[in-house]
Amino acid sequence: MSREDVIYPFFDFLDKTLTQYGVKDKPSQEREKASAEKDRRDAQRALEADERKRMKEQGEIEKIKRKEERVEKRLAREQEQKKKADEKMDRGKLANKKFTCGVCCMRGRVLDESKGIVWFGCDEKVCGKWYHFECLHRSEQEYLRESMEEGESWYCKACKPWLYCEE
Repeated sequence: MSREDVIYPFFDFLDKTLTQYGVKDKPSQEREKASAEKDRRDAQRALEADERKRMKEQGEIEKIKRKEERVEKRLAREQEQKKKADEKMDRGKLANKKFTCGVCCMRGRVLDESKGIVWFGCDEKVCGKWYHFECLHRSEQEYLRESMEEGESWYCKACKPWLYCEE
């Protein structure tokens, strides 16, 4: 019997015994555990990096929203200022313009209120007629008062007669 004939079966026996009792696989199990732990740590780091990225993006989104709100507020203020300036200019133009009453045909200015004469203009764009309050019919005066109280537009009887139909 040669040496190899004795040694090889012994190593086979030793290998089977070690495998049977789990001694041989211990280093590979430790390597697997270490590899799994490394994979878990890598996954945790990736999750943390994703969370940091998400938080950064969320912060940028909120920053953009705040900036949009500031811009919208500024635009609204500018539009309101422009509207007020336009209204002031329109009032100035109307104050100097002479109107003819649609009923009595008397001419005057909107500024005549200081003299006790009150003018009202039809809000229909194509109409442009103005009236003394005293010259309006009772139903027109009532409709005018209601429109003024509710902050709505007022239309003369010539433009929208159905508004004045008696029930």
